[in-house]
Amino acid sequence: MKNMFHLIEKCSHTLEAVLNRETKISNVVEVKSLNSRFTMECIGACAFGVDTKTLTEEKDENPFRKIASFAEPPAIACFLRVVHDVWPSIFYGLKLNIGAKVVDFFHNLVTTVMTQRGYKSSGRNDFIDLVMGWKESHHITGDSLKNPKTGEVKKLTLEVNDDLLVAQCFVFFAAGFGTSATTLSYTLFELAKNKDIQEKVLQEVDAYLERNKNKLKYECIMEMPYLEAVLDETLRIHPILGVIPRELMEDYTLPGGVKLEKGLRIHIPTYYLHHNPEYFPDPEVFRPERFLGDQKQNIIPYTYMPFGEGPRTCIG
Repeated sequence: MKNMFHLIEKCSHTLEAVLNRETKISNVVEVKSLNSRFTMECIGACAFGVDTKTLTEEKDENPFRKIASFAEPPAIACFLRVVHDVWPSIFYGLKLNIGAKVVDFFHNLVTTVMTQRGYKSSGRNDFIDLVMGWKESHHITGDSLKNPKTGEVKKLTLEVNDDLLVAQCFVFFAAGFGTSATTLSYTLFELAKNKDIQEKVLQEVDAYLERNKNKLKYECIMEMPYLEAVLDETLRIHPILGVIPRELMEDYTLPGGVKLEKGLRIHIPTYYLHHNPEYFPDPEVFRPERFLGDQKQNIIPYTYMPFGEGPRTCIG
């Protein structure tokens, strides 16, 4: 990520220019759409080495913004995600698929980038380089989906072809930009409601820029603890993962004596934990100070986990 920081900074300057232009037209800006376009531009540059132009081109002219319409689907898709987590056998039985135009566009995009790089690492250490490393190994091995009738999980070896690589790239693209954009939007929402907190963030950012001659560095967040606390508090009140599904790999007995069998699917209620007054007093109050100094150190482990925990934690 450090090597990619200059690309994110470039996208940020573009966002700044767009905001300056739009706020001259109106004092009301639809930030969710703007944040989606910004995060999409960052992912395009950092992960795939392409300029998506999602911040500067109109939706009808930009294929990436059309993909965003699919990747940020209506309420029915939110329901389907719940079905996927709670009843996976029913979800896969629906045999849902992605539109042909989206598949063709993304397939052409990824294969073109890989062809331009000669199917070899470019040294950018981006996501395309990662998946092309799989290509060089020819095969990948992992576990199959559990058979809903027998509970059997088989080892599968898949040939690494272009279709597999394109699928992984699409998942990375679709999952990455929407979640980041949502968190940014909620952060702005909370700052708009809490003017005193907004002012503290502004003072901290201004002080940082003054110390560093108006230049951002990769390590900048380490010098802006209050801004980091604001993001942490946003993720507490508005966690992207309201429920985290997991499957037990072995039998386990809870401290209260309840026995859980291997293979059981459990759902960890992240939203409930984050809003439980036993762990976070006045849970509906936006208070970034919870994540500063001693207060942060006193947070009970596993009561705050917006990206999950353990080896399967989301990279965020």
